[in-house]
Amino acid sequence: MKSITAASLLWLCCSVPLASASPLSRVDPAHYRHATKWKDFKNLFVFGDSYTATGFDPTLEQPNPSNPLGNPEYPGWTSANGPNWVGFLTTTYNESYIQTYNLAYGGATVDSDLVKPYMDTVLSLKNQVEDQFIPIYSKKPDFAPWLAKDSLFAFFIGINDVGNSWWLQNATLYDEIFNVYTGLLEKIYQSGGRNFLLLDVPPVDRSPMMIEQGPDDQRVEAEVLKDFNGRIKKMAKKLERKFRDIKLHQFSTHNLYTKALDNVRAFPETAVYKNTTAYCDEYQNGTPSWYTLDPACGIPVNEYFWLNSLHPTFPVHNTTARAIAKQLGGGRRC
Repeated sequence: MKSITAASLLWLCCSVPLASASPLSRVDPAHYRHATKWKDFKNLFVFGDSYTATGFDPTLEQPNPSNPLGNPEYPGWTSANGPNWVGFLTTTYNESYIQTYNLAYGGATVDSDLVKPYMDTVLSLKNQVEDQFIPIYSKKPDFAPWLAKDSLFAFFIGINDVGNSWWLQNATLYDEIFNVYTGLLEKIYQSGGRNFLLLDVPPVDRSPMMIEQGPDDQRVEAEVLKDFNGRIKKMAKKLERKFRDIKLHQFSTHNLYTKALDNVRAFPETAVYKNTTAYCDEYQNGTPSWYTLDPACGIPVNEYFWLNSLHPTFPVHNTTARAIAKQLGGGRRC
């Protein structure tokens, strides 16, 4: 089993590895016309932090029928102890063959100059867009011939911006963060992107990390999360007013996670949790299989909501991907 150092768990959303992968299902490519529903997309470009990252290196093997996420071997290096929502969305809830270019990086903030990540080498959202997407993919190269009508651009960012700055309670800082965030979405638009998916920040105030901090800190972070997520909605409306041909989908991980944390049987199709408030030390750095049972933990790893102090297990990601596909107009059920 691959492992990480304990130090990398000290900051929010650092990558956590997982065990060996399962085979991919094969889906035939489809013909595309106008992208209005999930089935019409054949390219997915993804940006974010460790809730999203799979370890993709855009300078190595590109997405292909053998591995629609390109590299590394599916499901990649995730923080979920199994596939994350990107992997599930690409290979389980896809209604057509989808090639996914996942530029997300563990520990990312929107802009490292505004909110410092846990390491200087972390690629921020700004780096992901300006230093990777634009020079490599914006001109629609032969190895990634995407079109506006068949490509979806997904953004799941903010956990580290909130976690690394919530105690400052600095509204001006968030103004600056969202100026950068909005500008990056506009750069994707100028490159030809028209279909966007914006995920808000989940209720990490209810993570084991914050439970340990105590109810006062939890309440403060919950308020900051509410502010941050409200700004995502405002940003979406602003862009829709500015660009009449843009299509902006918004998905609330905050609502989804809250429902699952409040009711362990809320999503029986993908998960039934037996522990939603803690994690087991023996599981926190990854396990030999997705369903490992260590007697010291009492229940299998997949029956915990949280893998470690901050990151959810793969069933949470499965639930997330299923809900996203449904919201985008998907009808397939696996």
